[in-house]
Amino acid sequence: MLSTLTRVLPNVSLVLGALSLCMAAHARDGSAQGNDDINVSVTRKGDVVRVRADFSVPVSAPQAFAVLTDYDHMRDFLPDVVESKIIQRSPSRLVVAQSARMKLGFISVPFETVRQVDLEPPGKLVSHALSGTVSKAEVTTTLVETEGTTLVTYDSEAALSTWLPAGLGASIIGTHVREQLTHMRAEMLRRRSKLQNKQLTLPGATKDALKAMPPFVYQNR
Repeated sequence: MLSTLTRVLPNVSLVLGALSLCMAAHARDGSAQGNDDINVSVTRKGDVVRVRADFSVPVSAPQAFAVLTDYDHMRDFLPDVVESKIIQRSPSRLVVAQSARMKLGFISVPFETVRQVDLEPPGKLVSHALSGTVSKAEVTTTLVETEGTTLVTYDSEAALSTWLPAGLGASIIGTHVREQLTHMRAEMLRRRSKLQNKQLTLPGATKDALKAMPPFVYQNR
């Protein structure tokens, strides 16, 4: 939820989300698929961290968008997200409260953020911090679908208003971001597989009705 970094992505927004949340997401096991093809570029200048990341996933843009905006369930598939909930909702805008913890050896760094997310389904979401650990957090996520595969791109910049270990360099932040995005992509694939298995058991008329519905309406959990 970048995040979480990116979002912290890791709030990967890992975000997806605010940058702090993007960084907070760390793999807790080896269940997520390989992440060698997830591109992450991190630069840090003082307490300002800039992250650019992208990955491709063989799902539709609406399917990917549904996962990226499923803030009420992010703690279920982003391991270090402690809490995530939508506290205000309108057709084109959400206000989201999230908290996460980033583990660095024996150190556990907490992050909290309340952010506004502007929705342009299924191709774009833009968020910025309203309050919390980050004094500034701007995250833009774009989705471009080509022949059934969606390219998800994050561009995030955050200024932390809390202490962060000086040794937390670009490579360490990049590792956390990549791990969160790995879990985010795995959740997109899990939901696609679940939907496909469900459709195999449905009568033809029901399948046709589902196809006629906007994917982001029925493809959430």
